[in-house]
Amino acid sequence: MPYRVTQEDILSQSVDAAAVSVEISLEVSPFSVCRAIAEAGGAALSAAIREARFIPVGSAVEVDPGPLPFPHLFAVAAPIWLTGKANEFLALRRAYQSLFAAASTAGCRSLALPFLSALRYRFPRDEAIKIAFSEAEKAALDLVFVADTPELFALSQKPYRKPKIVSYVGWYRDHALFELDNGLFARVDIRPEITDVTPIPYFEACYRVGNNPLQPPLPDAEIARLRRIYEENDW
Repeated sequence: MPYRVTQEDILSQSVDAAAVSVEISLEVSPFSVCRAIAEAGGAALSAAIREARFIPVGSAVEVDPGPLPFPHLFAVAAPIWLTGKANEFLALRRAYQSLFAAASTAGCRSLALPFLSALRYRFPRDEAIKIAFSEAEKAALDLVFVADTPELFALSQKPYRKPKIVSYVGWYRDHALFELDNGLFARVDIRPEITDVTPIPYFEACYRVGNNPLQPPLPDAEIARLRRIYEENDW
């Protein structure tokens, strides 16, 4: 369905519903879009969110909008970036899917929301935006993404570019590691029957070539094969 990105106040959007990101403590996330909703909703909104008691990461629930100018409001527990090994991308996709499904079930036709997780710790912003747009295209809703910062808005206007491999770092146990040009690393499974690629924000010393004298270097042909797996894999 159609979606657009704006930097306008989320409270000024003419939509059926809005979404707000919440912490595991059920506090509203401390970013400008969410803060605007929290301030307008006041104590009534805080109480309504606390009534949910627990919102699992990657899910959304409807809460009483109280004084907010929307008929419906949804609280979303979006993931933070931990190590890149905790299925953060999958959790973010599920958060959007849960939100869009809840809004559709409630009879909503339009929804205003922030870019979930895009400002949380080290979550790769370009990947967070890519996931947002990918899930938006499948949603049966008119969506308005409200960018928290001018930088986030500018990034959302650029075509997505998959990070390029800068260099091969090394391998350890079942994985090889490649440095990427966006500050992340790609961990590629070396087992022939598995084509898995996982982005991680750092690498351990054990991945360095020659770190373990009992670990022979990978042949050039094998490194080339793993590069191809990365190029052919969409995370």
